[in-house]
Amino acid sequence: MKEKSTPNQMRILLKRMRGESYNSEPKSGTNTHSKEMSMRDMLGKTRRLNEEEVKQSNKKTIYDQAREEERFLKNFQDMPVSVKFRDLELFDNLVFWGATVDGVIQFIYKVTPDESTSGVEFNYLDDFSPDNPDNEIIIDRIEKYYESFVKYWRNNLLQ
Repeated sequence: MKEKSTPNQMRILLKRMRGESYNSEPKSGTNTHSKEMSMRDMLGKTRRLNEEEVKQSNKKTIYDQAREEERFLKNFQDMPVSVKFRDLELFDNLVFWGATVDGVIQFIYKVTPDESTSGVEFNYLDDFSPDNPDNEIIIDRIEKYYESFVKYWRNNLLQ
């Protein structure tokens, strides 16, 4: 029993009790000098793997966000609106982007390969007034821009 950790010793003893053969020599090709990992080491490796996965998942380039913001604002050249954009997120099968317009209308564009799960979703904040004709125009323009948004991203990313 050259293994020093208690769980490994227990496994060895259980194998012996069950009548299974136990070879105390290390298997050929294995590293006998490998460091046993502490909980801290394992957590560190797990964090690094998770961070790499997150970094690789969003395929957005530095130009994508600026291009979408510019194209969106062209629809409102004749209207004084303030827009607070959300970060564009590009994944293998999903494009996700949105903004808040005039602090009262939030929208999210979602583009997937399946048209039934794609679309634009609205969230109206507390100060939203459905009677305001400007709000109707803004909502209509957001919906119209979605058509070009979905067409662009379906042709360029979701093929």
